[in-house]
Amino acid sequence: MTDDDDIPSLIPNDTDVSVAEAEAETDIQIPVTIITGYLGAGKTSLLTYILNENHGKRIAVIMNEFGSGDAAEEPGALGIGDEKYEEWLELTNGCLCCSVKSNAILALEKLMEKSGKFDYVLIETTGLADPGSVGQMFWVDEGLSQLYLDGIVTVTDGNNFMLTLKEAGGKVSEFERQIALADVVIVNKMDLITESVRVTVQDKILSINGTARILYTTHCNLNLDDILGIEAYSNPNSVTPTAVKHDMSSAISTVTLTTSRDLDKAMLESGLETLLWGENNEELQYDHNQSNEHGLINVDKMTVLRLKGRVRTQEGCWYMVQGVRDIFDFTPITKPHDNLHQHLVFIGIHLDVKRITNLTNMKVQR
Repeated sequence: MTDDDDIPSLIPNDTDVSVAEAEAETDIQIPVTIITGYLGAGKTSLLTYILNENHGKRIAVIMNEFGSGDAAEEPGALGIGDEKYEEWLELTNGCLCCSVKSNAILALEKLMEKSGKFDYVLIETTGLADPGSVGQMFWVDEGLSQLYLDGIVTVTDGNNFMLTLKEAGGKVSEFERQIALADVVIVNKMDLITESVRVTVQDKILSINGTARILYTTHCNLNLDDILGIEAYSNPNSVTPTAVKHDMSSAISTVTLTTSRDLDKAMLESGLETLLWGENNEELQYDHNQSNEHGLINVDKMTVLRLKGRVRTQEGCWYMVQGVRDIFDFTPITKPHDNLHQHLVFIGIHLDVKRITNLTNMKVQR
């Protein structure tokens, strides 16, 4: 990883791929990674590396797509000029970049016209953005059928981690929600913290999100394979709950359920609909628009932010269960191995364990 901010060279725009090539690409599914994190955590260092260095990966990057950004998050800070690029630019290291402020779907649709020139899509959000809202569009927008959500990565400042939590003053901060929704949490600036602080930060992350994989970095120097192509939403083995003690000072926690019985799929779906769509979760549809300038949110009732796991139904079929906020899906596991175990993981605000267990017909994993 370098801090080199030299402007990367652009290569001439080739002619569009032929019709035959385009048709051959239509069946290819492209993984999408959402990267989020507060200003100063290290996203700029990571994106500078992706857009400037010869790492051998063809990554299409959408920058600052959602929410109003800070000057330090502008394209100029990444060494690619100050313009807001509405068209996709091809860089000499094999990556593409685009900076737009309004229509993410339009940017992605334009990107698909270049199908065959990239293998990954990375969407960077601004500091106070809600990655859950971004991730949902890959389930609900049919025009993005060639793209699928691969993972959500949250970059954090290890040196100021606990201070950022303390500044929330008892309210649920966007910072905590970004951790709750993450499949991978990067704890950056490890060169500035002691081992005891690292352990404290680790314990806090796992108390919020017991399934997150934690990466420890300095200047966001990491192996890109640790954040790209992780199959967080498609690999049945991607969910590995960690047994942690709930931090009573935090409103966000993880609850893991298990069962040895085959489940009634219709009844489970109905229970999840009640938990995610019911009256007790009304704020879920609106609270991301009600945060103040510091990303603080006042949520008093139960709100499920993330749902993941795998279950076996009474018909003998295995399913992956994945959900972000009020959208969830059952995906068949076509080749289950013999050692699969059933579990559902709920990550959310003020989780009502009794209500969750009653509506899923599962018990808390001890």
